[in-house]
Amino acid sequence: MTGLIRFVNRLGTLRTALVAVIVILTVLAPFALQPTGYEGWALVSTVIVPALVPIFFFVALLDVLMSSIYKSSSEGEARSHYRFVIQAELVFLVVMVAAWAPLFWGVLNPN
Repeated sequence: MTGLIRFVNRLGTLRTALVAVIVILTVLAPFALQPTGYEGWALVSTVIVPALVPIFFFVALLDVLMSSIYKSSSEGEARSHYRFVIQAELVFLVVMVAAWAPLFWGVLNPN
């Protein structure tokens, strides 16, 4: 548990919230493969959550970009902090993309 607390402290509050949303979206990915529903929980899992995935994907990429800009102009501990942020966010992004790839592949390539 101390590793998780250290990870959260090192990442920061807003980035932890961003990563938490990415984790939630990743966990909800299998539910989006169900037939589209327009009432209740089905609306959330098949319409709202898939619409949020690209938004948070690009928000996280923007944070990676800004972290790399800040990293390029910093030294020492700050540089290693931004390197950690970039690596952590890219890992979570890759996992999210892998989880959502079947749905978006099916939407973009209907057969």
